[in-house]
Amino acid sequence: MVGTAMRLTENDARAIVELAELAPSIHNTQPWRWRLDAAGLHLFADPARLLQVADPEGRQLLISCGASLAFARLAARSRGLLVDAVLGPFADDETGVPAAAQPLVALTVSGRRPASPAEADLVAAMARRHTDRRPFLAGDRGRLTPDDLSALRHAAEAESAWAWFVDDTDSRIETSVLLSRADWHEAHDPAYAAELRQWRHEPSVAADGIPSSAVPDVAGERQSEFVLRDFGVDGGNDTAGATGAAGATGGGTEAAAPGEGPVERPTVLVVGTDSDRPVDWLIAGGATGRVMLTATARGLAASPLGQVIDLTASRAQLGAVIGATGHAQMMLRLGRPDPALPPLPGTPRRGVDEILRIG
Repeated sequence: MVGTAMRLTENDARAIVELAELAPSIHNTQPWRWRLDAAGLHLFADPARLLQVADPEGRQLLISCGASLAFARLAARSRGLLVDAVLGPFADDETGVPAAAQPLVALTVSGRRPASPAEADLVAAMARRHTDRRPFLAGDRGRLTPDDLSALRHAAEAESAWAWFVDDTDSRIETSVLLSRADWHEAHDPAYAAELRQWRHEPSVAADGIPSSAVPDVAGERQSEFVLRDFGVDGGNDTAGATGAAGATGGGTEAAAPGEGPVERPTVLVVGTDSDRPVDWLIAGGATGRVMLTATARGLAASPLGQVIDLTASRAQLGAVIGATGHAQMMLRLGRPDPALPPLPGTPRRGVDEILRIG
């Protein structure tokens, strides 16, 4: 039996959930709920926030929940708490999103110890972390260092996932083509477009979704080796055709042909798992969240290249292209943000009182 001194208090739970809700989620749907009771702090999926068109299996919903879980565990460490995370129960043959009443994870206190400097850095990065779809720094100034690449890989591995950099010429070309095809497919799907519009609104409408500030206008034609999702921002163009040319592992921006703008060549990282069950989707979400926090803590910026992993066929092809043993779950573009650009404002969050139930 857990003694009172080893239980999470309501103050603990509120502080943890306040940081956990800062996690990234698909289209900022925030598809999670939390409950504190005598047995611990429980994470639930919110099926009402499932994207029926873009994510019918609920894979990205659970990836989003996994990111929130990773933030919660780090938040607990910031309060000097050691927590155990008990997943499931998930049946071996289970597919899709668990029922709303079935907890995904239970967090329980197993001890106390001050947070390490590395853990404190990741917690401090939570409030600064934003999905940054703007152009990264050009050339050598924008390239990631070997230490950056190693830290990002280790961040994924710390959550029991793997990370694979798309760095050789052939893989970058093939991945770029896969991404462009997936983007075209979604862009020409009326049901997908209608669903995306439901989540494209300002904070005055609802404390979720994608505000205009998260998809800033880009003047003129933006050239990128990897096509960016078009969120339909008036007056700008957040999409770009893939050039098909390869860049260095560390990314950067290289000159295009005369008369064209520079071509963005970001570092591209695929997060994956050995299996492809709902529990693996949670694990992949934890890895994605920790990778993005690690990037922020190191002064880097990141955003998903989600089109290629939205579609079952292109996700399977991506794994084959990079030669990975396992299943690709998320793909990110990373680089160094331009210090001349203003800081990005945070996207809205629903608030602790809406997502945390006590008792």
